Amino acid sequence: MFRQKILFQIVIIIFAGVVIFILLDQFFCADLREQASRDEKEAQKIEQEVQELENVRVQINEYKKKIEEYMRDLQAYRANIPEEVRLSETLAQLQNIAKTRSAVVREFRPGNVQKRDFLYEKSIDVKAGATYDQVGQFFADIAALQRIVKVSDVEIRQASAQTPRLTIEASYKLTVFFASEKDILSASEESN
Repeated sequence: MFRQKILFQIVIIIFAGVVIFILLDQFFCADLREQASRDEKEAQKIEQEVQELENVRVQINEYKKKIEEYMRDLQAYRANIPEEVRLSETLAQLQNIAKTRSAVVREFRPGNVQKRDFLYEKSIDVKAGATYDQVGQFFADIAALQRIVKVSDVEIRQASAQTPRLTIEASYKLTVFFASEKDILSASEESN
């Protein structure tokens, strides 16, 4: 019985120690646990912000790649659609093509400039005399130009005075396209 009493007292002491420990833990460590909980939430919030910033960095890199692609496209378009200051070079190039094909250019009359969206058109009415093959080669040379030049309103008729170098007379309209960088950039900004 004495043993049971001692055992009972030991159990009570252990129980009282556990209760005292829990009370002390609650009293002294509650602030620490609360701070740890706040720190954990703050760490999760920072981790989420870091992930969002990483996503933004990836998007920025994608935008940079798109901008580089657009700039390459712009350079390619510049090669095909000259700026206004290069229009006279293109017109001279067309005249030289006609001369190299031994065409007799009777009329080379540039028209007015017309604005179309972000580019401009300048039409040139041409009347020339040559052989049928030379006219075909002339049109092939125009098609091979790096610049965009449209040939339209083609009329071919027999030359009134036939010679070995002059068998037909052709009249046609050449349309040369050009643009300014400002117009191209503003059009691309509007589409975005």
